[in-house]
Amino acid sequence: MNDNYIKGKNKEDLLKDLYGTSQPGSVVHEQQKMAIFVRCTEDLEKAIHELKKKINFLDVALVIATCVGAIATALMAYKAFIA
Repeated sequence: MNDNYIKGKNKEDLLKDLYGTSQPGSVVHEQQKMAIFVRCTEDLEKAIHELKKKINFLDVALVIATCVGAIATALMAYKAFIA
């Protein structure tokens, strides 16, 4: 496939080209379909990477909240034991 064909084109542009410029079953048509698959895969990879970053942030927040809760529980137990 000619990389210049897909360079700088988004999925919508590729879909427009697919509809207007090639015959189903032709080599060009198959190349255009594959270009759309590549763009979709790239979008999925980006979304998964962003999701992973957000999950990592939430993991840190959960660890901090758990530690704060454990400390508060220990302090309450200590005060109840002393009183």
